[in-house]
Amino acid sequence: MKTHLTAFPALLLALAMVVAPSSVFAAGQGSEFLDIHPALKPDADRPGAQLWEKPGLNRAKYTKVMFEPLSIFVDPDSEYKGLNSDDVKTLAAGFRDVIVRTLEPEIPVVEVAGSGVLYVRAALTHVKLKKAKRGLLGYTPIGLLVTAAQDAAGKRVSLQGASLELEAYDATTGEPVGVIIDRHLETSASGKEELSWKGIEDVFKFYASRFKSRMLSAQGKPAN
Repeated sequence: MKTHLTAFPALLLALAMVVAPSSVFAAGQGSEFLDIHPALKPDADRPGAQLWEKPGLNRAKYTKVMFEPLSIFVDPDSEYKGLNSDDVKTLAAGFRDVIVRTLEPEIPVVEVAGSGVLYVRAALTHVKLKKAKRGLLGYTPIGLLVTAAQDAAGKRVSLQGASLELEAYDATTGEPVGVIIDRHLETSASGKEELSWKGIEDVFKFYASRFKSRMLSAQGKPAN
């Protein structure tokens, strides 16, 4: 079993937000963030995205979700690399809020592993930014909803590029059950070309909504 799945919930509490250079990701190459590297196939719902799902996965088995704090990897070629820990916490908390509000109450987001819990790791990788003017926290305190954080981030930095990498595990056994790599975050779920924090929020909402719909369907429950 993987190390990051063997000490719940103490390990989750100890996990830190990451701001680090990321290696260039190309088709057929590994990922600096992902711990599993299965053969991926195109995501029929998202042009440019790829995914893998454990064969025979019983989606009805999972009724709750547990999230590792979002990691952010700044690309070595980014014009600006100055995201600090407070910036990362603000943005990560905002995007987590989007996911929680999309999933709950039908799919509870929990802090303790157990039977029926899906453990999810996610990262924004290859993030490219333009130079900022002043600190994000000069505009908004940590803990506000994602919209406020995005508005502040938009004034602080210009987002030039990013990818989403996500992997999911059975929280009890540590068995990998799914991987998503989306290198086209500039295309929002609505199809509008938009490279921005708001565009990334749209992508998070898209994946959270799809996950919720599929999980509820597998359980024989109506999706709202």
